[in-house]
Amino acid sequence: MKLSKFRIVSLLFALITFLTVNISFGEDYLVIKKKSGSSQKVPLNFSPDQIESFQVESGPKAQQAETGVQQQLQTGAEKDTRTPRERPAITSDEESVDTSRPSVFSQESQPLKQGPPTRQILPQSGPTRQTPGPEKTPSSKPSTAELSQALQASPTQARFNVSVFKLPEGVASLPDFSAFRPSQVLTTDHISVDPAKGENEPSGLPEKADNIGLRAIGTFLVTGEGLFRWRVQSKDGVRLHIDDKTLIENDGVHETASKDGFVHLAEGVHSIILDSFNSKGSPLLKLFVQPPIGQEQIFSISNGLAGWKEPAKPYDVLWGHIYFVPQGNYPEGPDFNKLSPIGRLIAPQLDISGGGFPGIPGRKDMIGLKYQGFFNVDGAGIFAFRLLSDNFARLTIGKSAIVELPKGSKNEPQGSIGWAFLQQGSYPIVLDYFHPQGESKLELFVTQPTKTEELFSPAQTLTGFSADSGKLNLIPAFVYFIPPNTKKMPNFNKLSPAGMFFSKSIDYPVDRGTREFPGIPKREEWFGIRFYVKFSLSDQESGTYKFRIVCDDSARLIIGKKIVVNAEGGGVKPVSQTGSVELTPGSHEMFLDYLQTTGPDGLQLFITPPGGQEKIFSFE
Repeated sequence: MKLSKFRIVSLLFALITFLTVNISFGEDYLVIKKKSGSSQKVPLNFSPDQIESFQVESGPKAQQAETGVQQQLQTGAEKDTRTPRERPAITSDEESVDTSRPSVFSQESQPLKQGPPTRQILPQSGPTRQTPGPEKTPSSKPSTAELSQALQASPTQARFNVSVFKLPEGVASLPDFSAFRPSQVLTTDHISVDPAKGENEPSGLPEKADNIGLRAIGTFLVTGEGLFRWRVQSKDGVRLHIDDKTLIENDGVHETASKDGFVHLAEGVHSIILDSFNSKGSPLLKLFVQPPIGQEQIFSISNGLAGWKEPAKPYDVLWGHIYFVPQGNYPEGPDFNKLSPIGRLIAPQLDISGGGFPGIPGRKDMIGLKYQGFFNVDGAGIFAFRLLSDNFARLTIGKSAIVELPKGSKNEPQGSIGWAFLQQGSYPIVLDYFHPQGESKLELFVTQPTKTEELFSPAQTLTGFSADSGKLNLIPAFVYFIPPNTKKMPNFNKLSPAGMFFSKSIDYPVDRGTREFPGIPKREEWFGIRFYVKFSLSDQESGTYKFRIVCDDSARLIIGKKIVVNAEGGGVKPVSQTGSVELTPGSHEMFLDYLQTTGPDGLQLFITPPGGQEKIFSFE
């Protein structure tokens, strides 16, 4: 007596359970439980958590092995000699098991992985259940088995397998194609059905296309990675799946229309399933793709896709997370912590202006970007960062916000500047950016303490003053950023310096040709400087010293605890003020404080030693 279909499925399920449960994760063995006799342990040469599926491959004696399996399943009952087409289908909701070919046992608890496929399985040729009417709610996604089937196709074949279905009259939405028997199975490299233009891929479709359904299944190879834009043009319902994601859905009976979707694809093999139907009249179905860099094109499954390549030195670029921001007003920028990134890109430097965004195909509005990376600093000093943006942008280095541009910053063509005192080491950098619409602009520049401005690049090490600067007879200078509208010299003892630099001499004349002090890049207003000097005099060097300050705006010289020169300027023209002090042999401390408000700036300190000539104060 033959086993019931339910018993056959139960036996196979028990076999699957034994195969799954008896894997020795600790010892890295695959334990196979036989129906009779001892178990067999097969060593694994890889981690058990890498197992995606179990597959029984037929050897040279496939016919004999299959006969033995059938005899075991029937447990002595009469052998079923019918062909697969002649055997009755399982009409319940149980999964159909075709014992005429090797089985693939997928671990349903694990997501489908994108690895090299092992085998191509064509769609079933016979019906599995009664054909539903148009009123039946269709399945919105292919089953896990169908997704596994797509991943089993060899990428070297690189062809779509297109099942053609004859659908009931009056179909108005995409049906569950697993409930139908395909009338034919075609193969093609691309999907482009437009008889009016002489485009008929796949070739061999029925001339009468009324009530026709198509399911195209295949796999394709992606080299590199990136955000890809897919577009489906169709008349009547269509649904596109990439891997296990429903990317595009435009169901129902409708005129020719297009719909697009975005997905980030990593390097490797990916599955694709395209479902569609045509109710009446001439069909139209085209599948397009646009890579991260390049133009839109008809998708060719044999050519695969190419994204951007990961750089050889990942820390030499900025990594950008891409967000599609919901419509709304974000004067302080969207909260990226509440959004999920749709993809990522890389940028060796930030220089976006005018057109679209490199790495974001076909999208120009309501885009958010969060760039992250690291850069190195050699030495120490104050670095100026200039940020230009058409809308909101924020630059953060370490835990400090350096520059922030609010909404409407496009009215400031030069952008905004922020300063950071950086010492030798590595620093994390984050740049948040939001572009709602219109022309895009995002540029980031850096000015090093003793260099001119240039585009910021994480691959370039920023250079400050050497760690040995203080040992080279240079004068240290501490910099303070002063609040606007400060009227008099502040007490620097109560302020925290914004940074420091070193100077060979105190010689910055008003007519020097620039308003910048070396070591304070891009800062021309509202700052103070304290020069600190510690020196010693011998018996021969002691005596009365004369000092003269020329400045714009104000400066004050203090030696020991005595104010030697107090040059208070009004900011109208340079001020010149002198003073003298008796210096005894031994060690002395000198402070020269300087204030710059607005307008021209300058500071010079002259010294006349006992019996000598006036000269610029310097250790040279």
